Amino acid sequence: MTLSELIEKARELAPADRVALAYELLDSVEEPEEPDPIVDAAWQKELRRRIEDIESGRVQLVDGRETMRIARERIAERRARQGA
Repeated sequence: MTLSELIEKARELAPADRVALAYELLDSVEEPEEPDPIVDAAWQKELRRRIEDIESGRVQLVDGRETMRIARERIAERRARQGA
């Protein structure tokens, strides 16, 4: 089977199965990295900051569907500006 035939077959899968396949394929080519203590510490600091922002009310959480709606609107606006 050629790559293009495989891709066409994969497109026949249900959306959730295509996502699972994509993750499996990515996992098969990504090499595990050794943890970097500096990066881990930076992420821990960032996570603590974000949690504090949420708990203090400095930021407001947005529902996932609302986030996607906003993102689609912004993308559409950028495309409209680029096409103008």
